[in-house]
Amino acid sequence: MPPKSPPIFEFLLFEGFSNMVLASAMEPLRDVRMNSGQEVSGWRVTTLDGAPVRSSSGLQITPDGSFDEGETNRTLVLVAGYHVRDQVTPTLLAKLRTATRQAERVLALDTAAWLLAAAGVLEGQAATIHWQELEAFSETFPKTEVSTARFVRSGAFLTCGGASTALDMMLSLIQELYGSAAAFGASTMFVYDPSRQSELNRGAARLEQRGSPKVLEAVNLMAERIESPLSTAELAKQVSLSERTLARAFQRELGMTPGKYYKILRLQHARYLSEETHLSLEQIAHRCGFSSASSLGRSFVGLYGRTLRDTRTQERPWVKSAR
Repeated sequence: MPPKSPPIFEFLLFEGFSNMVLASAMEPLRDVRMNSGQEVSGWRVTTLDGAPVRSSSGLQITPDGSFDEGETNRTLVLVAGYHVRDQVTPTLLAKLRTATRQAERVLALDTAAWLLAAAGVLEGQAATIHWQELEAFSETFPKTEVSTARFVRSGAFLTCGGASTALDMMLSLIQELYGSAAAFGASTMFVYDPSRQSELNRGAARLEQRGSPKVLEAVNLMAERIESPLSTAELAKQVSLSERTLARAFQRELGMTPGKYYKILRLQHARYLSEETHLSLEQIAHRCGFSSASSLGRSFVGLYGRTLRDTRTQERPWVKSAR
């Protein structure tokens, strides 16, 4: 029997969805897929009839296809926004009832929990929704346990409100599916100036309630020293820990040693430089702390299963255009 392929994340968009909510859920997945050395889920975007839809800001999105409620082995992500009540039709509700029975899990972002509740699938479940709809949601669907939490998991259903809560929910799901290191990496994908981001409580600092300050401090040091990597002993000294204690903290919180995480961070940066610049492989190697292009190449193949040169010429199937 052939191995089961990873489930697809299917983003079902409704007219009036929020661009920020969609990006907050999709971009962490892009980061995980781009930086993971393992086979992970892809995604596609659909609408009920396969026709383009407009976001709340007027941006028109052309989907990959139309929604098929009978499809299996997928994580279904509903993204709704304004005028959600106008989306409710008998046809849609029937499709949602079928689709939620078939899906691995169902995520409802922004106001999309309203659609699930209208379909009756949230009866007896806990859920949340965009804060502006909380009171009306509670009154309209008394058989659903309404929560004010940032996001709620209840059985196969995950619900959240706005963009920042969608990001939190997706990072939590990424940690569950792909591990703490993947979630940590996705959470810091916009960190380019670690010291400035730390001051602003962004990047690694935004996880202070989830990870130990010493691990976060060490990761920020790694990000600052990509070109001239610190040894584990030097890292430990700078964060005032013993090597053994630092190693235990990384193993507990990220599931790997500091050295392995550091190498992954450097290889991710090498991949970025390969795809986004015209630097030679030798130049990339030195900018990422490797002694030579061949040394970088061996490590890169070991993590990604393909060469750095391939990343410059190979079309990535989950990206339709360069930017």
